Order: sequence, then structure tokens, then C-alpha cells
Amino acid sequence: MFNNFIFLNLGLTQIIIIAVIAILIFILLGIIITRRKYRARYRRFYRRVDKTITKKYNGNMLIENLINKYSTDNSNTYKTLKRKGKNLTKSYLEYYKKVLPEQVLLRSFISSDRNKSELVIMILDENQILLYQWDKSKTLKSLLKAINKYQMLTPYIAYLYELPRYIDENKPYQLINHDNDNILAYEIAKNTKKALKKYKPTRKEKKARKIKEKSKKK
Repeated sequence: MFNNFIFLNLGLTQIIIIAVIAILIFILLGIIITRRKYRARYRRFYRRVDKTITKKYNGNMLIENLINKYSTDNSNTYKTLKRKGKNLTKSYLEYYKKVLPEQVLLRSFISSDRNKSELVIMILDENQILLYQWDKSKTLKSLLKAINKYQMLTPYIAYLYELPRYIDENKPYQLINHDNDNILAYEIAKNTKKALKKYKPTRKEKKARKIKEKSKKK
């Protein structure tokens, strides 16, 4: 009764302040609970992926099998694999093509910038200039074409195998193919079209690349 009397004697301003504080507390609790749910969901997803790639989509084992059993030359391309090797590689790439963008999206819900939810994997030259970029909108056919063109089969397989851990730890990761000095790297971006401007070649660099490619063909 006494408490009710005190409440009735509060001024309108005080009542509004108490109401606002109560609303803010409920909003904060809602954010904390939601964030914990997303974190738990992401951890379950990552543990499942980690277990699957270790047992079924182990890049180190695939590379060993391709080199010892299914490769017909040393060109480091998909097109020169035997049929069984091509099937194994396709299955491997399709799995990571599905899983990695999902991991990035789920992790974005618990990151500092939720808008960064798009994964881009790049092939760069030795000067960090973009040769090819892959995101979830690209087809497997496009990726295989790039792997053949830049002779990046085993580096790409190795890169995908390690990438989930680096995404989980939010760390940069580059892998150099010492056969031709091409580099694999990744970015997590808000927009895949705008994110890679810093890697795009200038007109002068494009011209120099064309001259270099023509001289290689000769």
C-alpha cells in the first residue's frame, strides 16, 4: 500500500524515466539472449563442418590422391585429371562452395559488423592484382575454368581446407603458389562488387598483363 502511494505521488517526468529505463533493460536483455542464440547456432555449425571436412573433405588427402593416382601431368589443372579425380575434386569444391558462404553469413550475426556477410575468394598475381574472384553467385564451371587458366588446382584445394578455421578466427589468410607466384586470398565484404577495388588493375597494368600473356603463348 505504501509503495503504491509513493508511485502515485511520482511526477510524470519520473514515471516516464522509469518506463524508458525498463524498456531499455528489456531491449538489452533481448539483444543478449538473441546474440547468445546466434553464437550457439554458429558454434554447432562450425563443429559440424570441422568434423565433416576432417573425415570426408580433407584437402591434404585429396591432393595426395590426385598426385599419386589421378593426375596425368604436372600442369596442376583440373582438366588433366582422370575421371575419378575429376569426380572427387568436383564433390570437394561443391561442398566448400555451399558451406563457406553459410559460415560467413552465420558468423556475421555475432561479429561487430553484421553487414559484412559476403565471402570473396581471390586469385591475385605476384603484385596483388586481381586475376579472378569467386563468390556464391559464380558457378563451379567458372571456378574450374579459372583453376585451369592459372594452374591453381592443388593450392585451391589446400586453401579451401584451411579457410574455415581462418574465417572462424577472423584472421587474414594468403597462400602463395610458388610455381607461378599467384596468390590466394579472401575478403569478407558488405558488397562483393565494391569490396575488391583495391585489387583491380589499372589500365596500364591491364595492358602490361596482356603483353605478358601474349609473350607466354609465343
